[in-house]
Amino acid sequence: MNHGELSKEIIQLTGGEENISQAWHCITRLRFNVKDEKKVQLEQIKKLNGVLGAQFQNDQFQVVIGNHVAAVYEEIEEQLKQRNSVEPNKQESRSRGINAVLDTISGIFTPILPAIVGTGMLKGILALLVTLGLLHEKSGEYQVLASIGNAAFYFLPFLLAVSSARKFKVNEYIALTLAGTLLYPTILDAYNANHLEPIRFLSLPVSIVNYTQSVIPIILGVWLLSYVYRWVDRVIPGPVKVIFTSMIVLVITVPVLLIAIGPLGNYIGIYLEIGTSWLFAHSGPLTGIILGGLMPLIVMTGMHYAFFPSTLQNLSKLGYDVLLLPINLVTNLSQAGAVMAVFLKTKNRSMKSIALSSGVSAFLGITEPALYGVSLKLKKPFYASLVGGAAGGGFITAVGLKSFGFAVPGLLSLPLYIDPNGGMSNLWYALIGVAISFIVSFVLTMMLKWDDSEPQPSAAPDSEPSEGKPESSSKENELPITIRSIEGKKGEVKSPLTGELVPLADLPDKTFADELAGKGIAIRPTEGKVTAPFEGTVTMVAKSKHAVMLRSTDGIDILIHVGLNTVSLKGKFFDVKVELGQEVRLGDLLVEFDLENIKAAGLDIVSPVIVTNTPDYLDVVPVHVKGVISMKEMLLVTVR
Repeated sequence: MNHGELSKEIIQLTGGEENISQAWHCITRLRFNVKDEKKVQLEQIKKLNGVLGAQFQNDQFQVVIGNHVAAVYEEIEEQLKQRNSVEPNKQESRSRGINAVLDTISGIFTPILPAIVGTGMLKGILALLVTLGLLHEKSGEYQVLASIGNAAFYFLPFLLAVSSARKFKVNEYIALTLAGTLLYPTILDAYNANHLEPIRFLSLPVSIVNYTQSVIPIILGVWLLSYVYRWVDRVIPGPVKVIFTSMIVLVITVPVLLIAIGPLGNYIGIYLEIGTSWLFAHSGPLTGIILGGLMPLIVMTGMHYAFFPSTLQNLSKLGYDVLLLPINLVTNLSQAGAVMAVFLKTKNRSMKSIALSSGVSAFLGITEPALYGVSLKLKKPFYASLVGGAAGGGFITAVGLKSFGFAVPGLLSLPLYIDPNGGMSNLWYALIGVAISFIVSFVLTMMLKWDDSEPQPSAAPDSEPSEGKPESSSKENELPITIRSIEGKKGEVKSPLTGELVPLADLPDKTFADELAGKGIAIRPTEGKVTAPFEGTVTMVAKSKHAVMLRSTDGIDILIHVGLNTVSLKGKFFDVKVELGQEVRLGDLLVEFDLENIKAAGLDIVSPVIVTNTPDYLDVVPVHVKGVISMKEMLLVTVR
């Protein structure tokens, strides 16, 4: 499938052009804001040739493409340009809470990464050339190339103004004018001359602050601009909008930005810098071990974007970063170690080919192909990469490794670890750190046993499997032979929760542990949401809101009981989103609950999922009995 065909399939399976409100991409993933998640055919997208994976994260729909993401995005962007404008009375669903913050940060920073990464790499190469004596700092060539390398960071407010305007849906050129006021010579020259006496505007002080390379002030300023613009645009009559709207918007927004928001954003950036320094001064190695071990999971959930403001702030104020970039360097090489071990060890030709190509990408700092194509599929190499990342992270934070520029953290970014002030010790620390993470991950993967055999084609529903052979040789997704042999008679229940699996026998409540209410499994949730595990009807909603029952279209009766003894809360901390008799589809939101407050009340949050009409079936079998499960993954199978 070529890029054009793939982009058409992705758009169609995402619900069509009318279901996509915004689209962009990072280094390996297409990212979408969609209006209706139910229209997205997730499993079909995962099966497309050229797609490595797909998921919903932080209210974004993400499609993992790999190294060809830019080419696929170009095709998607071209098709989306032709879509009809959204009707004004249709409101898009909006993210809330931490999801809204992460979605906003991702939408703002992802589009500017090419400029940041490109100029950052150039600065690293310049440092390498100067260290090797191939280029002199006072030469004309160095001065021109250095101006290119510094431009994106010096004028960072301009880049952020454009991407913020697109995210907040306000005029980009007015946003650029806003950035221009921050970098206007009146303020900048006064700062450089150390004339820090505030300028008075209507008797209010305009602080003299250096906003070059700043991050937070312009983002907050454009966010304010989006509200002011919409308000003014509604008030100004149509015939004079062109003349007065932008003028009034700037006259209102710019003084507020210079008097209040700019200095506030500057102080936030300063304290982010202080907080990072304090963290490493008091618990450096421990921080590195934790972040090094968890960084692949953080990247998978999109949480790494939360580090971007402080990373760019540190690069602008300190000249280096000690957190995101160094940690990502060792974790990326740890991922490379795991998949290269798979390449050497596997006898599966398809897996060997994928491991080699994705391993090369991981060496260069692009790990999604390795992550989704190899290590997560085989699981144990993924665990090995977490250990390798923790080992490397602990070392580099113990020695205080610094990255002096922003680039994709891989072997090509190593010149960024050369100290501009001279000395090679920081580069040696980087080399030792990546060696530790790579070797630990590589050796552990070679030592562990994992199954990479190809699954065999499934038999047709009415046919019997070959004698003496299960339908699939993949143990990862293998169900008992008794179930496989009567494929046409099984019913499926997807997980209504995200969390850790707990066998019913381990529960302190005897009613559930002895399966008196029926067979099933429990989940210790990590997210306060319950969704429908199949298409069906709501048959019971507890008055205390802690439990719901549903019947699937093929007759499976399910009880989802949030927590143990939570009936005592009498509905407190629960918000039921459905009513008796309501029809639901897979993934529809049933209940929201306050996870932390329920725990604070001293109650066990482990939540049984029970097939209450178990006697109607030959057996009810959990697909997995331990580990972590995500919402909508296969949870239970019923067999008639």
